[in-house]
Amino acid sequence: MLQKDTQLDQLRGLIERNITRSDVFLVDLELKSSSKSPALSVYVESDAGGIKLDDCALISRQLQTVIEAHDLLGERFTLNVSSPGLDRPLKLVRQYHLNKGRTAKVKHQSETEKGPKVLVNEGLLKEVNDEGIVLEAAKTDSFIRFEDIIETKIVPTF
Repeated sequence: MLQKDTQLDQLRGLIERNITRSDVFLVDLELKSSSKSPALSVYVESDAGGIKLDDCALISRQLQTVIEAHDLLGERFTLNVSSPGLDRPLKLVRQYHLNKGRTAKVKHQSETEKGPKVLVNEGLLKEVNDEGIVLEAAKTDSFIRFEDIIETKIVPTF
């Protein structure tokens, strides 16, 4: 069996090439090994916002066939395809664009007089560009560079 990182890279490339809808994109992969069979979780999103159960089922069928044909996980494996959900952090700039106008909690590094410090800001995800995001909290805008972001999660509203 391949080394896990190499195997994930191969799976990532294979999956990205075989997602047939142009508005659907791969967000993340998780591979968990077990004594019975490996389990691959594939997290996908749509530029239209949200991914439907039917889309996940179709992508799952397509990927099952491709992964089996390339024999990357052996004869027996479990494949789960779903949206990342609100409990998973944003991974791609594309996801930030999809979540503009929503409340986000951003853990990031910031330079202070005493040196680097980890901060957590919560506010409205107001703007997104190639360099970073603008977060509005208490009517004040803060620019946070992507390179300084440790983790961003969308805060659910009810």
